[in-house]
Amino acid sequence: YSSDLLRARQTAAPLARARGLTPVLDAGLRERSFGRFEGLSWEEIASAHPEDALRWRRREPDFPVGGGESLTAFSARCVAALERAAAAHAGACIAVVAHGGVLDCLYRAATRVALDAPRSWQLGNASINRLLATPQGLSLVGWNDDHHLAGLSADDISA
Repeated sequence: YSSDLLRARQTAAPLARARGLTPVLDAGLRERSFGRFEGLSWEEIASAHPEDALRWRRREPDFPVGGGESLTAFSARCVAALERAAAAHAGACIAVVAHGGVLDCLYRAATRVALDAPRSWQLGNASINRLLATPQGLSLVGWNDDHHLAGLSADDISA
């Protein structure tokens, strides 16, 4: 399973090819919609929308940042997408390729950390994160495993 956005599709493609699979693209795994903030730097957002920028930094769960998605809506979308994928393959292992914000929401759901709590865990690029989906919800099995990247240079990883 992969977000339907280009970067995630490109990341999922080699894994899928190696397994003889075609990734299932799911818009529910897309990164959060930041509305009018998209494409702007932190400095531009703070300058043009100072009050909204402050609310964003405070991680207000129901604030639709930039007129886009609130954390509450975004998290519900991400968790629902993962739960759909897991339900379609009950008892099996699946791979999901998504974005940092999506992974943050899944971590919070699995560990019962509030959406407005500061992040105290790593979200490494190309890391492996393991979750268990049961009828009772998500549980964390392993997080930010990057041992498969050991010994690789930045050029190896981007190639």
